[in-house]
Amino acid sequence: MPLKVHNTLTRKKEPFVSAQPKIVRIYTCGLTVYAPMHIGHARTYCFWDVFRRYLEYRGYHVLSIINYTDIDDRIMQRANEREGAVDVAERNIAAFRRDCRKLHIKDYAVYTRATDFVDEQVDMVKRLIDKGHAYTVNGEVFYEVSTCASYGELSGRKVDEQEVGASGRVEEDFARKRHPADFSLWKPTAAGQPSWQTGADAWPTGRPGWHIECSAMSTALLGDHFDVHGGGIDNMFPHHENEIAQSEPLCGRPWVRYWLHPEHLDLKEVKMSKSLGNVVSIEELLSRHEHDEARWFFVTHHYRCKLPFGWDLLQQSAQGYARIKKLAAVLAEKLRGAADEPLAPGAYASQRPEEERFPRMRHQYVHGRFKEHTERFIGRFIEAMDDDLNTPNAVAAFFDYVSALYSAGIEQCDDRASLLAVYRAIARHLWVFGVEIAEPALYPVLVADYALVPSEGEAGRGGDAAVDRLIAMRQAARKAKDFAKADAIRTLLAEAGVVLEDTPSGPRWTSS
Repeated sequence: MPLKVHNTLTRKKEPFVSAQPKIVRIYTCGLTVYAPMHIGHARTYCFWDVFRRYLEYRGYHVLSIINYTDIDDRIMQRANEREGAVDVAERNIAAFRRDCRKLHIKDYAVYTRATDFVDEQVDMVKRLIDKGHAYTVNGEVFYEVSTCASYGELSGRKVDEQEVGASGRVEEDFARKRHPADFSLWKPTAAGQPSWQTGADAWPTGRPGWHIECSAMSTALLGDHFDVHGGGIDNMFPHHENEIAQSEPLCGRPWVRYWLHPEHLDLKEVKMSKSLGNVVSIEELLSRHEHDEARWFFVTHHYRCKLPFGWDLLQQSAQGYARIKKLAAVLAEKLRGAADEPLAPGAYASQRPEEERFPRMRHQYVHGRFKEHTERFIGRFIEAMDDDLNTPNAVAAFFDYVSALYSAGIEQCDDRASLLAVYRAIARHLWVFGVEIAEPALYPVLVADYALVPSEGEAGRGGDAAVDRLIAMRQAARKAKDFAKADAIRTLLAEAGVVLEDTPSGPRWTSS
């Protein structure tokens, strides 16, 4: 069956058909970089990573772009005598990139900053004024929502029902608007704040509004029409609604083919937010659980359902995942150090029947004594993921696959080719979830595509003696249940730029 996704704009599942066969262009709204990423953001960006990975698994070539909103009231509020707004933004951009790597989120094709596309934003604002969609008041330019007949289609909200201040942005002056839902395209700035020249008499200087930034960046990089736009559910209104309103008068409809919105992660039914002071940092998350356990936890719930979070819930998820991880470790132990056993040669994907074209290396998985179990698993996995990325059903397929393998006697099997086929099938499908635990020696082709490639060496470790000694000390502390000491060593390594990952075959480390 074809891949179907739930399009927020139409409120129904639709067959996914990209504008260009085999190519998918995705724009994801990134952070407003006034503070580091937290676990709520992680749920969102890990979803987009899974979506991208599954598209690649299906044979698509994905051009993915993410932006940073690097000019914002909150960024300027955090600037001080020793650190300007750009310094605040760049510090948090660097933290975001590091956190994404620790979570094994694959690099985007482009990371773009709003301040790099100010000229394009100014041009869009001028064109919207010329077309009668915007007006100027005391140096500020507002979009007039009443000029957009389709306004509200994405969110299902009518203009007359809009609430004042729905964006949550600070310093919005509603008294000057023709309608409370009108939003700022260009803002004047106070003395000492970052400002750009426009060449327009009525709004000569200032900075762009939040919504115009993404419209300008996405169209500049992906064109007037592209496949997928999204962010988190909180971006749907007003941000994405406003993006459509200001973009479609300039490029025509539809501007974007599919809109996807993952739901919030909640702390026991309370939304996580910086304003509530209840955020869990990525550092805290990964100090208590490894990346694979976190990534597995995120896929246990459908992306359009709120994900309840608590350390007890994450631990329960990790205990279930441990059954899969244990089998991978058992297989690795059987396979490690033995002579290579060639698997059956295969045909190129484009030579195979359409229903067998993915995964690309299917012939290496559906092989040997357990091939029937693997074939059934792959079929169920694809069926689940094709149904609007139904990761909970794909997770269930994983558990059933592992149970079937144990029942079929995989622990007693000594046929290396059969074991290697299963090991690679497990590793390949965990990869779709962002769970990257394969050993380089056992699946070098897959590991080369990992978001965080482990260093070469024994069990994937690097060869630095000092680092290895510290890791050995941490292992000893963990064995002795001295977790405070183990955490202190991990912190020391992190401060030295060492990214540490625990795997079934022992710790791996890379330099960040």
